[in-house]
Amino acid sequence: MSQWISIYSFPLSKDLGALARFIQRYQLPLRITEEKNQQLLLCPNAGLAEMLKPLLQRWDSGELDLDQVHMQRIEGEEPGSEATQISAAATDSQAGATEDNPDKKNGDAVSVLPSFPLDKTPISLLLIALCFFGWFLQVNNLSSGLLIYPDQSGGDTFSESSLAWHLEQGQWWRLFTPAIVHFSLPHALFNALGIWILGRPIEARSGGVVFVLLALLSAVASNLAQYFWQPGVLFGGMSGVVYALVGFALVLQRFQPLWRDIPAGIPAVALVWLLLCALGIVTLLTGVGVANAAHIGGLLSGLIIALVYCALGGARRFAPI
Repeated sequence: MSQWISIYSFPLSKDLGALARFIQRYQLPLRITEEKNQQLLLCPNAGLAEMLKPLLQRWDSGELDLDQVHMQRIEGEEPGSEATQISAAATDSQAGATEDNPDKKNGDAVSVLPSFPLDKTPISLLLIALCFFGWFLQVNNLSSGLLIYPDQSGGDTFSESSLAWHLEQGQWWRLFTPAIVHFSLPHALFNALGIWILGRPIEARSGGVVFVLLALLSAVASNLAQYFWQPGVLFGGMSGVVYALVGFALVLQRFQPLWRDIPAGIPAVALVWLLLCALGIVTLLTGVGVANAAHIGGLLSGLIIALVYCALGGARRFAPI
């Protein structure tokens, strides 16, 4: 069994985000831990450790940017050798030569978003499919059995509401299914993109059971929030679930600062969009009504679920190595 050895130590104040991205990009057998008020980089291979040490020293001193370092695996010279040598070519960020290098291989390109095997994210793919299926049902007038009927009674008690009537009839599925229905193709596309960007990284790390619970609970929370805010308005869409993913990601990025499967800028953009919608700017410019309460309800449910999840130790699954 390999013994982990310390390659390099960093102060706790050092941001190791670039190092975590570098490790993930090349799938290096490295581990970051915290011991004795410092961050340690561990490695099970002495040869790899010696090769990386000068690189880490240059990065730590600010001489180079790890995001501009490109590594190429070279097969060992000895027949049957399982070991590989790794050569690193670092370029200064000012040079910009890598963009014009014709010999750069496709495998060295850095993607903003990581890719995951499709079999690791089946629930996300199902939710994406449901966005378009719900739009198909709506345009063909087949979605009435999935929606919560608008409350036109004006009753002061819940027992007189349309939602209470649905539940009395045993139609409990209506608590979830308005999230499936989409009233336009752009709406379905927008939410499907949100699931693809936010949902797949979360599902791939947390697992299917946690992700199903997150999707179902946030769908109920966002639907109920929108219904009780505007009971007389028909609503639908998976935006509440998308905003639950935003909230979930925000909490995880606090518990695991080095987790970069979802760039920090994406939740920030989503929050700005939520604010623009809540202020009525989007409706003013487009003339399209927005289920703001569903967005806020989904966001809050995602934050709460993530806090419980992380408190139970789930954040360990999102460690970068």
